[in-house]
Amino acid sequence: MSKNNNKPENLHENHRARVRETFKRAGADGMPDHNLLELLLFYSIPRKDTNEIAHRLIAAFGSLSRVFDASYEELMEIDGIGESSALLISMIPSICRRYIESSNSPKVNLSEPEEAMNYIIRKYYGSNKVESFYMLCLDAVGNLINCCKLGEGTPGSVIVDKRKVLETALRNKADKVIFAHNHPNGIAAPSKDDINMTSELSSVLFSVGIRLADHIIVAGNEAVSLASVEKFRPLFM
Repeated sequence: MSKNNNKPENLHENHRARVRETFKRAGADGMPDHNLLELLLFYSIPRKDTNEIAHRLIAAFGSLSRVFDASYEELMEIDGIGESSALLISMIPSICRRYIESSNSPKVNLSEPEEAMNYIIRKYYGSNKVESFYMLCLDAVGNLINCCKLGEGTPGSVIVDKRKVLETALRNKADKVIFAHNHPNGIAAPSKDDINMTSELSSVLFSVGIRLADHIIVAGNEAVSLASVEKFRPLFM
C-alpha cells in the first residue's frame, strides 16, 4: 500500500493559502491577532507551522502590540523564532512610524509651473550628466503623489516607453502628470523629438482620462515649462 508523503506538506500549503485569501478578502479587521502574526511569519518561516508559533508569541508577551514592542533579544528567546523572524517582527513598529510620518508630511503642490520647475531642478537634476526622464504624478488639485524615473540615456538622448508611462500613471492613480527631462549639454529648449514625444504621450494618457499638465525641460539651473509657451499649449489641453 503506497503512502502519500506529500500530504502533510500539501495540507500546510493549503492552510497558508486560506490565510492569505482571508487577508485579501477581509483585511486585518477580519482576522484575529494570532492569524495576522501567523501570516507575517510566513515570510520568514517558509516551511513550519507558524500558527503555533504565533500563539506562543502572544502567550509569552500578552498581546499583539506587546509582541511588536518586544526587543530583538526577547523575541529570540521564543521557541521557533530565529534571527529572520525576530528582525522582521522588530522592524514593524519603526516601519509603521515611518509610514505615519510620511502620511502626515506637508503636501507638495505643483499646480504652478514655477513651483514645478523649482522642485524638479532642486530634487532631481542637480548634477545629472545624462538625459533622465521623470514623470510627476499629481492629484486633481496638483498635489504630488509620486515622482518616478521612467528613463535614463546618454548625454544627448533618452528613450521613454509609452506603456511604462501609462502603467505608472494608472498605478499611482494620477489625475494629471508632469513630464520632466534634462538637456545636460544643451539649452532648456525643446527639440523636434521632444515635441513629438510630448504629443504622443499626451494622447496616450488622454485616452484613459489622465491629463498631461506640463513638460519641463531642464538645462543646468535653467528650465522651461512647455505649457507656459503659447505655441505649445494645445499639447496640454
